[in-house]
Amino acid sequence: MARALLFCWIALASFAALAQDGSASKPEGMVLLTVGGLVGKSNRGPFDKARDSSLAHLKADFKHAFEFDREMLLALPQGTVTAATPELGTEAVFKGPLLREVLADIEAAMVKTRFVASDGYSGYLLPEDIDGSDYILALEADGKPLGLGQQGPLWLVNTRKDGEGPGEDNRGSHVWALVYMHVGD
Repeated sequence: MARALLFCWIALASFAALAQDGSASKPEGMVLLTVGGLVGKSNRGPFDKARDSSLAHLKADFKHAFEFDREMLLALPQGTVTAATPELGTEAVFKGPLLREVLADIEAAMVKTRFVASDGYSGYLLPEDIDGSDYILALEADGKPLGLGQQGPLWLVNTRKDGEGPGEDNRGSHVWALVYMHVGD
């Protein structure tokens, strides 16, 4: 009888641990984006200098994070932005998940969020920049996926008013080759 009770207790403890850790979906494909910092939902553990060598180069650090693959990003509510960019030289229609939906999905705190490109370039947005905006994490331009070397895998873009651009401190910058976001300072 004691053995059966012990088995039941172990099974319940295992299910409880699974429910806590397994509530967030995990990427099945190549990870395109890692979001660290003040995220309420995570699907991976702490920063590991050896495993996360590219993120180490970008000075990333986190206790837990959320990783997204392309399919996970496509499953979120999508938005489109039509914008002319200096990089493409002409107007294009960008499509990808709405930034506010990405942050809501992982229960991110409403604080300053930093966006970091694969080459280390970074910009940031404040909550008021994100609320009510049309910022998206573009996965494609004019129906074609953004590849590495083509401003991909992700490009943070929004529709800008004429003459509007990023601040001298890169606030509001359209960060391309985006691979890491950090929520909070």
